[in-house]
Amino acid sequence: MNKDKIIVKNAHTNNLKNIDIEIPKHKLVVFTGVSGSGKSSLLFDTIYTEAQRQLVETFSTFARTRMPKLSRPDVDDILNLSTAIVIDQKRMGNNLRSSAGADF
Repeated sequence: MNKDKIIVKNAHTNNLKNIDIEIPKHKLVVFTGVSGSGKSSLLFDTIYTEAQRQLVETFSTFARTRMPKLSRPDVDDILNLSTAIVIDQKRMGNNLRSSAGADF
C-alpha cells in the first residue's frame, strides 16, 4: 500500500455523503468549494479528529483518563495518518478573508 497518501474511505460526517478521497502527503493540498460543501467536515471533523484520537491512544492510561474523550469520526476507514497540527480559522487583523491550515 502507498504510504504517501492519506486514504479516507466512506466519510459521511455532516454534508459529506459517502466520500472516498486520497490526499497526497508532503504536498500543499487546498480544499475549495462553496459554503456547506463539507470542506471543514472533511478536515476538522473527520481527518483531524481521527489523528488526535489515534495520538491520545498512545498515551498512558493515567494520561488518557484526564483527557477529553474523542469519539471516532463517522467514516469507515482512514489510513496512513500522522500526527496533525491544525491552525484554526481565526481572523487576524482587519482582513475579512478566512484562512485555515493543517499539517498532516
